[in-house]
Amino acid sequence: MRIISIAAIAAVATAPVAAQAATPLDKETSVWQAFKDKKADTFKGLLTPDFVAVYAEGTFGRDHELQMLKVSNLKSFKISDFKHRMIDPEDVLMTYTVDVKGTQGKEDVSGVYRASSVWHRSGKLWRAVYHSEIKAK
Repeated sequence: MRIISIAAIAAVATAPVAAQAATPLDKETSVWQAFKDKKADTFKGLLTPDFVAVYAEGTFGRDHELQMLKVSNLKSFKISDFKHRMIDPEDVLMTYTVDVKGTQGKEDVSGVYRASSVWHRSGKLWRAVYHSEIKAK
């Protein structure tokens, strides 16, 4: 996966603050922040075990996202044009633009991306089940 992934699991104890964030924007921001801060346990706790990420390079799961966290250096991110829509009481779709500065391995992946995520609520816990992004032209 790439640096802009969320990319975001298993245990409630490791899914702290962010998984119970107040707004959809707070939820999505918490995943980006956990990735930026390289907080693997927090990041993992924000994604369901069957999480799916779709990028130009392919379709990936949670384990791949965690590997990308290790080789990525997200210096900054800024979310804008954020919109969300409740699909039903337990699912929310989010779309937004994110401007990132960073690297993945030796590759500069800085730029503006269009992104979408779906979060699912199980009890009081919200976690990401899907994320996709594409570099804006």
